Amino acid sequence: MRALLAGLLVPLLAAGCGGAGQASGQEGAIRVQVSGEPEEIAVYRALVTAYHKRHPGEKVELVAVAKKDDHLARLATSFAAGRPPDVFLINYREYAQFVARGALTPAGPLLTRQGVRMADYYPQPVAAFTYRGALQCMPQNISSLVVYYNRALFDRAGVDHPAAGWSWAEFAATARRLTRGSGTTRTHGLGMEPTLIRAAPFIWGNGGTITTGEPPRLTLNTPPAREALRFLLGLRPAMPNRTELAAQDLETRFTSGKLAMLLSSRRDTPLFREVAGLDFDVAPLPVQNVPAGILHSDGYCVAAKSSRQDAAARFIAFAVGRQGQTLTALGGRTVPSLVSVSKSGAFLDPGREPESSRVFLDGISAIRRTPVHPRWTEVEEVVEAELTRAFHDGAPLDDVLARIDDRTGAILTTGR
Repeated sequence: MRALLAGLLVPLLAAGCGGAGQASGQEGAIRVQVSGEPEEIAVYRALVTAYHKRHPGEKVELVAVAKKDDHLARLATSFAAGRPPDVFLINYREYAQFVARGALTPAGPLLTRQGVRMADYYPQPVAAFTYRGALQCMPQNISSLVVYYNRALFDRAGVDHPAAGWSWAEFAATARRLTRGSGTTRTHGLGMEPTLIRAAPFIWGNGGTITTGEPPRLTLNTPPAREALRFLLGLRPAMPNRTELAAQDLETRFTSGKLAMLLSSRRDTPLFREVAGLDFDVAPLPVQNVPAGILHSDGYCVAAKSSRQDAAARFIAFAVGRQGQTLTALGGRTVPSLVSVSKSGAFLDPGREPESSRVFLDGISAIRRTPVHPRWTEVEEVVEAELTRAFHDGAPLDDVLARIDDRTGAILTTGR
Protein backbone atom coordinates (compact mmCIF):
# COMPACT_ATOMS: atom_id res chain seq x y z
CA MET A 1 0.00 0.00 0.00
CA ARG A 2 2.81 2.44 0.91
CA ALA A 3 4.54 1.92 -2.41
CA LEU A 4 1.26 2.42 -4.29
CA LEU A 5 0.54 5.69 -2.48
CA ALA A 6 4.08 6.97 -2.95
CA GLY A 7 3.78 6.10 -6.63
CA LEU A 8 0.70 8.27 -6.83
CA LEU A 9 2.26 11.30 -5.15
CA VAL A 10 5.77 11.49 -6.60
CA PRO A 11 4.87 11.95 -10.29
CA LEU A 12 2.17 14.45 -9.39
CA LEU A 13 4.58 16.48 -7.29
CA ALA A 14 7.12 16.39 -10.10
CA ALA A 15 4.50 17.58 -12.56
CA GLY A 16 3.16 20.16 -10.13
CA CYS A 17 6.57 21.69 -9.49
CA GLY A 18 6.88 22.29 -13.20
CA GLY A 19 4.39 25.13 -12.92
CA ALA A 20 1.09 23.60 -14.09
CA GLY A 21 -1.79 25.93 -13.35
CA GLN A 22 0.41 28.82 -12.24
CA ALA A 23 0.60 31.12 -15.20
CA SER A 24 -0.83 34.54 -14.36
CA GLY A 25 -4.17 35.46 -15.89
CA GLN A 26 -4.99 32.23 -17.70
CA GLU A 27 -8.02 32.86 -19.86
CA GLY A 28 -11.07 30.99 -18.59
CA ALA A 29 -9.28 29.69 -15.49
CA ILE A 30 -10.55 29.85 -11.95
CA ARG A 31 -8.01 31.34 -9.58
CA VAL A 32 -7.26 29.50 -6.33
CA GLN A 33 -5.20 31.36 -3.72
CA VAL A 34 -3.33 29.48 -0.96
CA SER A 35 -0.44 30.19 1.38
CA GLY A 36 2.26 28.02 2.90
CA GLU A 37 5.84 26.88 3.02
CA PRO A 38 7.43 25.55 -0.21
CA GLU A 39 6.67 21.94 0.81
CA GLU A 40 2.97 22.81 1.21
CA ILE A 41 2.76 24.78 -2.03
CA ALA A 42 4.27 21.84 -3.93
CA VAL A 43 1.38 19.68 -2.72
CA TYR A 44 -1.24 22.23 -3.84
CA ARG A 45 0.44 22.39 -7.25
CA ALA A 46 0.24 18.62 -7.45
CA LEU A 47 -3.43 18.85 -6.50
CA VAL A 48 -4.06 21.22 -9.41
CA THR A 49 -2.19 18.89 -11.76
CA ALA A 50 -4.29 15.94 -10.62
CA TYR A 51 -7.46 17.98 -11.11
CA HIS A 52 -6.44 18.84 -14.66
CA LYS A 53 -5.90 15.16 -15.39
CA ARG A 54 -9.33 14.29 -14.01
CA HIS A 55 -11.03 17.28 -15.70
CA PRO A 56 -9.00 18.04 -18.84
CA GLY A 57 -11.48 20.71 -19.98
CA GLU A 58 -11.06 22.77 -16.81
CA LYS A 59 -8.38 25.36 -16.02
CA VAL A 60 -7.12 26.26 -12.55
CA GLU A 61 -4.57 28.97 -11.85
CA LEU A 62 -2.85 28.51 -8.50
CA VAL A 63 -1.93 31.74 -6.73
CA ALA A 64 0.68 30.80 -4.11
CA VAL A 65 1.58 33.27 -1.35
CA ALA A 66 4.41 32.29 0.98
CA LYS A 67 3.41 34.08 4.19
CA LYS A 68 0.02 33.92 5.85
CA ASP A 69 -0.07 37.65 6.64
CA ASP A 70 0.68 38.45 3.00
CA HIS A 71 -2.04 35.98 1.96
CA LEU A 72 -4.64 37.80 4.09
CA ALA A 73 -3.44 41.21 2.94
CA ARG A 74 -3.60 40.17 -0.68
CA LEU A 75 -7.11 38.84 -0.18
CA ALA A 76 -8.22 42.12 1.38
CA THR A 77 -6.69 44.10 -1.47
CA SER A 78 -8.20 41.90 -4.18
CA PHE A 79 -11.67 42.09 -2.63
CA ALA A 80 -11.39 45.88 -2.34
CA ALA A 81 -10.38 46.05 -6.00
CA GLY A 82 -13.36 43.90 -7.03
CA ARG A 83 -11.20 41.07 -8.40
CA PRO A 84 -10.80 38.45 -5.70
CA PRO A 85 -9.68 34.88 -6.43
CA ASP A 86 -12.57 32.53 -7.20
CA VAL A 87 -11.46 30.20 -4.39
CA PHE A 88 -9.18 30.77 -1.42
CA LEU A 89 -8.04 28.68 1.51
CA ILE A 90 -8.30 30.19 4.98
CA ASN A 91 -8.37 29.17 8.64
CA TYR A 92 -11.73 28.99 10.41
CA ARG A 93 -10.59 31.69 12.83
CA GLU A 94 -10.30 34.16 9.95
CA TYR A 95 -13.16 33.67 7.49
CA ALA A 96 -15.95 35.46 9.40
CA GLN A 97 -14.59 38.86 8.42
CA PHE A 98 -15.33 38.01 4.78
CA VAL A 99 -18.84 36.80 5.61
CA ALA A 100 -19.51 40.07 7.45
CA ARG A 101 -18.60 41.99 4.29
CA GLY A 102 -20.88 39.86 2.11
CA ALA A 103 -17.79 38.68 0.23
CA LEU A 104 -18.55 34.93 0.23
CA THR A 105 -21.09 32.66 -1.38
CA PRO A 106 -21.91 29.86 1.08
CA ALA A 107 -20.12 26.73 -0.10
CA GLY A 108 -22.66 24.26 1.29
CA PRO A 109 -25.34 24.48 -1.44
CA LEU A 110 -22.70 24.64 -4.19
CA LEU A 111 -21.03 21.45 -2.96
CA THR A 112 -24.32 19.62 -2.42
CA ARG A 113 -24.98 20.06 -6.14
CA GLN A 114 -21.57 18.45 -6.74
CA GLY A 115 -22.58 15.38 -4.71
CA VAL A 116 -20.51 16.18 -1.60
CA ARG A 117 -22.03 14.54 1.51
CA MET A 118 -21.30 16.32 4.77
CA ALA A 119 -21.96 13.11 6.68
CA ASP A 120 -18.69 11.77 5.27
CA TYR A 121 -16.65 14.45 7.06
CA TYR A 122 -15.73 15.07 10.68
CA PRO A 123 -18.43 17.29 12.21
CA GLN A 124 -16.06 19.54 14.21
CA PRO A 125 -14.53 21.45 11.26
CA VAL A 126 -17.87 21.51 9.43
CA ALA A 127 -19.39 23.19 12.49
CA ALA A 128 -16.48 25.63 12.68
CA PHE A 129 -17.12 26.80 9.12
CA THR A 130 -20.88 27.08 9.66
CA TYR A 131 -21.83 30.67 10.41
CA ARG A 132 -25.06 32.62 10.16
CA GLY A 133 -26.93 29.42 9.47
CA ALA A 134 -24.88 28.24 6.48
CA LEU A 135 -21.72 26.28 5.68
CA GLN A 136 -19.62 29.17 4.43
CA CYS A 137 -16.42 27.31 3.47
CA MET A 138 -15.52 23.63 3.06
CA PRO A 139 -12.91 22.28 5.51
CA GLN A 140 -10.01 20.29 4.09
CA ASN A 141 -8.45 19.23 7.41
CA ILE A 142 -8.95 18.62 11.14
CA SER A 143 -5.63 19.04 12.87
CA SER A 144 -5.05 19.60 16.58
CA LEU A 145 -2.27 20.75 18.85
CA VAL A 146 0.27 18.03 19.66
CA VAL A 147 3.72 17.72 21.20
CA TYR A 148 6.42 17.14 18.59
CA TYR A 149 9.45 15.61 20.25
CA ASN A 150 13.00 14.78 19.25
CA ARG A 151 13.46 11.09 20.05
CA ALA A 152 17.24 11.27 19.93
CA LEU A 153 17.35 13.99 22.59
CA PHE A 154 15.01 11.99 24.83
CA ASP A 155 17.13 8.84 24.45
CA ARG A 156 20.39 10.68 25.00
CA ALA A 157 19.05 12.14 28.26
CA GLY A 158 17.55 8.81 29.37
CA VAL A 159 14.05 10.29 29.49
CA ASP A 160 11.01 8.14 28.68
CA HIS A 161 9.11 9.12 25.57
CA PRO A 162 5.78 10.83 26.38
CA ALA A 163 2.71 8.61 26.46
CA ALA A 164 -1.02 9.22 26.29
CA GLY A 165 -2.45 10.44 29.55
CA TRP A 166 0.76 11.99 30.88
CA SER A 167 0.12 14.70 33.46
CA TRP A 168 0.99 18.38 33.60
CA ALA A 169 3.53 17.54 36.31
CA GLU A 170 5.19 14.91 34.09
CA PHE A 171 5.18 17.34 31.16
CA ALA A 172 6.88 20.03 33.26
CA ALA A 173 9.43 17.61 34.71
CA THR A 174 10.28 16.32 31.23
CA ALA A 175 10.80 19.86 29.90
CA ARG A 176 13.13 20.67 32.78
CA ARG A 177 15.15 17.44 32.49
CA LEU A 178 15.72 18.06 28.79
CA THR A 179 16.99 21.60 29.32
CA ARG A 180 20.77 21.42 29.57
CA GLY A 181 24.02 23.03 28.51
CA SER A 182 24.81 26.71 28.12
CA GLY A 183 25.54 29.32 25.49
CA THR A 184 25.38 28.21 21.88
CA THR A 185 25.24 24.54 22.89
CA ARG A 186 22.22 24.99 25.17
CA THR A 187 19.28 22.68 24.52
CA HIS A 188 15.82 23.63 25.71
CA GLY A 189 13.13 21.22 26.76
CA LEU A 190 10.10 23.07 25.39
CA GLY A 191 9.13 25.51 22.69
CA MET A 192 5.74 27.23 22.76
CA GLU A 193 4.50 30.44 21.18
CA PRO A 194 2.82 32.85 23.64
CA THR A 195 -0.50 32.82 21.81
CA LEU A 196 -4.11 32.18 22.69
CA ILE A 197 -4.34 29.08 20.49
CA ARG A 198 -1.38 27.51 22.34
CA ALA A 199 -2.68 28.42 25.82
CA ALA A 200 -6.37 27.59 25.21
CA PRO A 201 -6.11 23.76 25.53
CA PHE A 202 -4.40 24.15 28.90
CA ILE A 203 -7.12 26.53 30.07
CA TRP A 204 -9.88 24.18 28.90
CA GLY A 205 -8.05 21.20 30.37
CA ASN A 206 -7.99 22.97 33.74
CA GLY A 207 -11.76 23.42 33.69
CA GLY A 208 -11.65 27.00 32.43
CA THR A 209 -13.05 28.85 29.43
CA ILE A 210 -11.62 31.46 27.08
CA THR A 211 -14.87 33.29 26.30
CA THR A 212 -18.42 33.57 27.56
CA GLY A 213 -21.62 35.25 26.46
CA GLU A 214 -22.96 36.69 23.21
CA PRO A 215 -21.38 38.91 22.08
CA PRO A 216 -18.44 37.07 23.62
CA ARG A 217 -15.99 38.43 26.14
CA LEU A 218 -12.70 36.88 27.14
CA THR A 219 -12.52 34.96 30.41
CA LEU A 220 -8.76 34.62 30.78
CA ASN A 221 -8.89 36.58 34.04
CA THR A 222 -10.77 33.85 35.91
CA PRO A 223 -9.27 31.38 38.43
CA PRO A 224 -9.02 28.23 36.22
CA ALA A 225 -7.63 30.18 33.26
CA ARG A 226 -5.22 32.15 35.43
CA GLU A 227 -3.98 28.94 37.06
CA ALA A 228 -3.29 27.38 33.65
CA LEU A 229 -1.41 30.46 32.48
CA ARG A 230 0.67 30.49 35.66
CA PHE A 231 1.57 26.84 35.02
CA LEU A 232 2.78 27.70 31.52
CA LEU A 233 4.70 30.72 32.78
CA GLY A 234 6.39 28.42 35.28
CA LEU A 235 7.94 26.57 32.34
CA ARG A 236 9.86 29.61 31.10
CA PRO A 237 13.24 28.34 32.37
CA ALA A 238 12.84 25.37 30.00
CA MET A 239 12.00 27.61 27.01
CA PRO A 240 14.22 29.74 24.74
CA ASN A 241 14.19 33.42 25.70
CA ARG A 242 13.58 36.40 23.44
CA THR A 243 17.27 36.77 22.51
CA GLU A 244 17.62 33.09 21.65
CA LEU A 245 14.47 33.16 19.54
CA ALA A 246 15.74 36.20 17.65
CA ALA A 247 18.74 34.10 16.64
CA GLN A 248 16.75 30.95 15.79
CA ASP A 249 12.99 30.45 15.67
CA LEU A 250 11.34 27.45 17.30
CA GLU A 251 11.13 25.30 14.17
CA THR A 252 14.79 25.90 13.34
CA ARG A 253 15.81 25.07 16.92
CA PHE A 254 13.78 21.85 16.74
CA THR A 255 15.24 20.75 13.42
CA SER A 256 18.79 21.56 14.55
CA GLY A 257 18.51 19.48 17.72
CA LYS A 258 18.39 22.41 20.15
CA LEU A 259 14.76 21.91 21.20
CA ALA A 260 13.38 18.66 22.62
CA MET A 261 9.64 19.38 22.48
CA LEU A 262 7.57 21.75 20.35
CA LEU A 263 3.84 22.47 20.55
CA SER A 264 2.42 22.70 17.05
CA SER A 265 -0.21 21.36 14.66
CA ARG A 266 0.18 19.03 11.66
CA ARG A 267 1.44 21.91 9.52
CA ASP A 268 5.09 21.38 10.61
CA THR A 269 5.24 17.75 9.48
CA PRO A 270 6.31 18.40 5.84
CA LEU A 271 9.16 20.65 6.99
CA PHE A 272 10.41 18.17 9.58
CA ARG A 273 10.28 15.29 7.10
CA GLU A 274 12.68 17.18 4.85
CA VAL A 275 15.41 17.41 7.50
CA ALA A 276 17.92 14.59 7.09
CA GLY A 277 18.65 12.75 10.31
CA LEU A 278 15.84 14.34 12.34
CA ASP A 279 14.25 11.56 14.41
CA PHE A 280 10.91 12.89 15.61
CA ASP A 281 7.47 11.76 16.65
CA VAL A 282 4.31 13.26 18.17
CA ALA A 283 2.54 12.81 21.48
CA PRO A 284 -0.77 14.09 22.84
CA LEU A 285 -0.96 17.14 25.07
CA PRO A 286 -0.61 16.43 28.80
CA VAL A 287 -3.81 16.11 30.82
CA GLN A 288 -4.78 17.96 33.99
CA ASN A 289 -8.50 17.68 34.80
CA VAL A 290 -9.91 16.70 31.40
CA PRO A 291 -8.36 16.03 27.97
CA ALA A 292 -8.60 19.09 25.74
CA GLY A 293 -7.31 20.03 22.32
CA ILE A 294 -7.84 22.91 19.92
CA LEU A 295 -9.08 22.69 16.35
CA HIS A 296 -6.78 23.73 13.52
CA SER A 297 -8.71 23.69 10.24
CA ASP A 298 -8.53 25.43 6.87
CA GLY A 299 -11.40 25.66 4.44
CA TYR A 300 -11.97 26.47 0.79
CA CYS A 301 -14.14 29.57 0.36
CA VAL A 302 -15.90 30.84 -2.81
CA ALA A 303 -15.90 34.57 -3.55
CA ALA A 304 -19.34 36.09 -4.05
CA LYS A 305 -17.97 38.05 -7.01
CA SER A 306 -16.75 34.92 -8.79
CA SER A 307 -18.44 34.50 -12.16
CA ARG A 308 -17.55 30.80 -12.22
CA GLN A 309 -18.95 29.50 -8.98
CA ASP A 310 -19.97 26.11 -10.34
CA ALA A 311 -16.45 25.56 -11.70
CA ALA A 312 -15.06 26.68 -8.34
CA ALA A 313 -17.32 24.18 -6.58
CA ARG A 314 -16.14 21.36 -8.89
CA PHE A 315 -12.53 22.07 -7.94
CA ILE A 316 -13.33 22.19 -4.23
CA ALA A 317 -15.32 18.95 -4.45
CA PHE A 318 -12.27 17.29 -6.01
CA ALA A 319 -9.86 18.82 -3.49
CA VAL A 320 -11.87 17.57 -0.50
CA GLY A 321 -12.84 14.29 -2.15
CA ARG A 322 -11.04 10.97 -1.79
CA GLN A 323 -8.38 11.55 -4.46
CA GLY A 324 -7.69 15.14 -3.49
CA GLN A 325 -7.45 14.46 0.24
CA THR A 326 -5.35 11.36 -0.33
CA LEU A 327 -2.86 13.47 -2.23
CA THR A 328 -2.70 16.24 0.38
CA ALA A 329 -2.47 13.67 3.18
CA LEU A 330 0.55 12.10 1.49
CA GLY A 331 2.16 15.53 1.47
CA GLY A 332 2.07 15.45 5.27
CA ARG A 333 0.48 18.86 5.85
CA THR A 334 -3.10 17.88 6.59
CA VAL A 335 -5.13 15.62 8.83
CA PRO A 336 -7.91 14.81 6.34
CA SER A 337 -11.40 16.08 7.15
CA LEU A 338 -12.78 13.18 5.10
CA VAL A 339 -13.10 10.39 7.65
CA SER A 340 -12.28 7.53 5.28
CA VAL A 341 -9.01 9.12 4.12
CA SER A 342 -7.94 10.01 7.67
CA LYS A 343 -8.05 6.31 8.53
CA SER A 344 -6.24 5.19 5.38
CA GLY A 345 -2.57 4.48 4.69
CA ALA A 346 -2.20 7.88 3.07
CA PHE A 347 -2.30 9.41 6.55
CA LEU A 348 -1.66 6.53 8.97
CA ASP A 349 1.58 5.37 7.38
CA PRO A 350 3.92 4.03 10.11
CA GLY A 351 6.74 4.03 7.60
CA ARG A 352 6.79 7.84 7.50
CA GLU A 353 7.35 10.18 10.40
CA PRO A 354 5.65 10.91 12.63
CA GLU A 355 5.17 7.25 13.43
CA SER A 356 2.36 8.05 15.87
CA SER A 357 0.12 9.96 13.46
CA ARG A 358 -2.88 8.30 15.08
CA VAL A 359 -2.39 10.75 17.95
CA PHE A 360 -4.08 13.37 15.76
CA LEU A 361 -7.15 11.14 15.32
CA ASP A 362 -7.26 9.96 18.93
CA GLY A 363 -7.56 13.56 20.08
CA ILE A 364 -10.49 14.52 17.87
CA SER A 365 -13.12 13.74 20.51
CA ALA A 366 -11.50 16.28 22.87
CA ILE A 367 -11.14 19.06 20.29
CA ARG A 368 -12.68 22.44 21.03
CA ARG A 369 -12.55 25.65 19.03
CA THR A 370 -12.39 29.37 19.41
CA PRO A 371 -15.44 31.54 18.59
CA VAL A 372 -16.23 32.52 15.02
CA HIS A 373 -16.20 36.33 15.03
CA PRO A 374 -15.38 38.88 12.29
CA ARG A 375 -12.73 40.56 14.46
CA TRP A 376 -11.29 37.49 16.16
CA THR A 377 -7.89 37.91 14.52
CA GLU A 378 -7.59 41.28 16.26
CA VAL A 379 -8.36 39.60 19.59
CA GLU A 380 -5.62 37.03 19.03
CA GLU A 381 -3.13 39.78 18.14
CA VAL A 382 -3.88 41.60 21.40
CA VAL A 383 -3.56 38.43 23.48
CA GLU A 384 -0.28 37.46 21.82
CA ALA A 385 1.20 40.91 22.39
CA GLU A 386 0.24 40.85 26.07
CA LEU A 387 1.26 37.25 26.73
CA THR A 388 4.61 38.00 25.09
CA ARG A 389 5.13 40.65 27.77
CA ALA A 390 4.47 38.04 30.44
CA PHE A 391 6.59 35.28 28.88
CA HIS A 392 9.56 37.32 27.68
CA ASP A 393 9.54 40.61 29.60
CA GLY A 394 8.48 39.41 33.03
CA ALA A 395 5.32 41.54 33.12
CA PRO A 396 3.02 40.55 36.03
CA LEU A 397 0.26 38.22 34.90
CA ASP A 398 -2.46 40.22 36.67
CA ASP A 399 -1.41 43.35 34.79
CA VAL A 400 -1.31 41.46 31.50
CA LEU A 401 -4.79 39.99 31.99
CA ALA A 402 -6.27 43.37 32.96
CA ARG A 403 -4.83 44.91 29.79
CA ILE A 404 -6.22 42.05 27.70
CA ASP A 405 -9.70 42.69 29.10
CA ASP A 406 -9.43 46.42 28.46
CA ARG A 407 -8.13 46.07 24.92
CA THR A 408 -10.44 43.28 23.69
CA GLY A 409 -13.75 44.38 25.20
CA ALA A 410 -14.63 46.91 22.50
CA ILE A 411 -13.35 44.62 19.72
CA LEU A 412 -15.67 41.76 20.65
CA THR A 413 -18.78 43.90 21.06
CA THR A 414 -18.59 45.16 17.48
CA GLY A 415 -18.37 43.56 14.07
CA ARG A 416 -21.09 40.93 14.31
